[in-house]
Amino acid sequence: MIAAALPLLFVAACVKVRAPGPRVALHEWSGVFDDYSRLQPGGTGDIAFVYRNPAAQWTTYDAVLLEPVTLWRSGRDSLAPIPEADLLQLVTRFDGAIRHRLGTGFRLVDEPGRGVLRIRLAITAARESDKGLDVLTATPEGAPAGGDAHIGAELMKFIDAAAIEGEVRDAVTDELLAQGVDRRKPDAPHFTTWADLDRALAFWADRVCTRLEKRTGHRP
Repeated sequence: MIAAALPLLFVAACVKVRAPGPRVALHEWSGVFDDYSRLQPGGTGDIAFVYRNPAAQWTTYDAVLLEPVTLWRSGRDSLAPIPEADLLQLVTRFDGAIRHRLGTGFRLVDEPGRGVLRIRLAITAARESDKGLDVLTATPEGAPAGGDAHIGAELMKFIDAAAIEGEVRDAVTDELLAQGVDRRKPDAPHFTTWADLDRALAFWADRVCTRLEKRTGHRP
């Protein structure tokens, strides 16, 4: 049922990306963004790498158009040890956590319009240098309920190594307002069950959405 709800999109080739600025440590980026050069290391308590447009008029926004969360991997076989259903659950649960948290402070809309932020998020385990990418796309209706089933060891390894990449744009003009890449801390605890993962995703969503609410002035 999950596989049917979450279609796969194969991307034949990656777009050439611009690397981050000189203050950012060398890193092989996924290619989700076409330009990483604006990113700088985040400060204490911030995400790992971040850019915020100094000219952004944040308080003019009160609604969000959230694109379905995606998972980028370097070819369909690159994560072969992980059951496909587990990857689909991961991306769908993340999508659900973000939508739930955003809905407490913003109107969630399906179309661009005045005062609407467009947000795009991806879980990435891909390299821009690879010849092709395989992209899984979440559908909110396919999000399963939390449970005490255990998470496989291979999926946990993937979560440890993966990054979350995201950007915020004006939904009408496409002006870039913010962009960032985040990773799990090396000493972060491992998850045992899907319920543990759900709590971790909810915590990350709350941390990021709280910052967005403060900037826009739309706190619940």
